[in-house]
Amino acid sequence: MAISASRTIKSAHRVLEILEYFDQDRPHATVMDMSRTLSYPQSSTSELLRCLTRLGYLHYNRVRRTYSPTARVALLGAWVKPALFRGGPLLSAIDDLAQLTNETVLLSTASNYVVQHLHVIHGEADHAIDAHGGDTHPLLHSPQGRLLLSSYRSDHVRSAVHRLNADEPDLSKHVRVAEVVAELAALREKGWAIDMGEDGAGCVAVLLPPRRHIDRLVISVLAPSEVIAERGEEMLGMLMQRKDQIASLYAQEEAEEPEASNVIPMPPPIKIMSYHRHFA
Repeated sequence: MAISASRTIKSAHRVLEILEYFDQDRPHATVMDMSRTLSYPQSSTSELLRCLTRLGYLHYNRVRRTYSPTARVALLGAWVKPALFRGGPLLSAIDDLAQLTNETVLLSTASNYVVQHLHVIHGEADHAIDAHGGDTHPLLHSPQGRLLLSSYRSDHVRSAVHRLNADEPDLSKHVRVAEVVAELAALREKGWAIDMGEDGAGCVAVLLPPRRHIDRLVISVLAPSEVIAERGEEMLGMLMQRKDQIASLYAQEEAEEPEASNVIPMPPPIKIMSYHRHFA
């Protein structure tokens, strides 16, 4: 029973990774392409792809022997916060930023003590930084992660930092809790970060305003360190402008939202007049 459950979980994990495999740079792929990239056995990869094709999530080109996502994948989950994601301002803002900067633009959130990139638009510049949806990075050691962590309450920050230190096997990456809490308090006031990067890749990131029932989100632009040094302030201005537009739309939508209660008030009870029965 345990073996069967383990196989089911593994299959579910692989299905999601296959759907995420098709991004901007991979509109179609063969069984061998996915098997090699994802390190899956070719037989199980082929079986999963045929299953997804039968369900209508993938299209199979018999001539080229390639698979590609269908419109059903594009609509999968589009019902989640449609005002934000389906034709909303968020994805449009990311597209605009990628076009204006020619650099890679990310939409990220915090998930299980790591930063995860939810949506990635690759830059058109020759030096554009490579990134993919689903990639994760340490919460404490990435500018997006620190911005997200700064949105927590101070007591939650302390708890998270203790947990992250305990889970980090590299002692050189451990941090002092008091120092991090102070740094994140300052970061919370700004709501943005410009990081030149230690590995040649820099970042400009902005924390988006909070929204009920939605995880905190960060939009960031990745670029080589020298590009961030030269254009970081310009990119920050673009990000802040989009943040203000999204905040304005949030305020407008919240003002238009009906009252939270779905209970229809009942009319006051009808008063029944007392009467006496008369018998013949």
